[in-house]
Amino acid sequence: MDDVYANLMKESTKDMESVAPCGMDDYLSGQQVRVKVASLGDLRAFLRIGTDTLVHKAEKDLWRIGEDGKGQIVIERLFDPNSKEPIKV
Repeated sequence: MDDVYANLMKESTKDMESVAPCGMDDYLSGQQVRVKVASLGDLRAFLRIGTDTLVHKAEKDLWRIGEDGKGQIVIERLFDPNSKEPIKV
């Protein structure tokens, strides 16, 4: 599998300074489980800890970045299989 994160960084044309200060966090409010990534600026609320694993800086929960069946870049919150709570670092 290609490194989706690296490809997104190469192809992104929107610089991070042009993103609204609230950034991606607006999309993450509530019970959002899956989010389409439009630009690299959407990922500024995250730290990359693996090839396809991200940690949300404020919430400390784990997310996976990858491509959906349509070739769009998406991030998905990872959940504990024994509960409905997101996995925390």
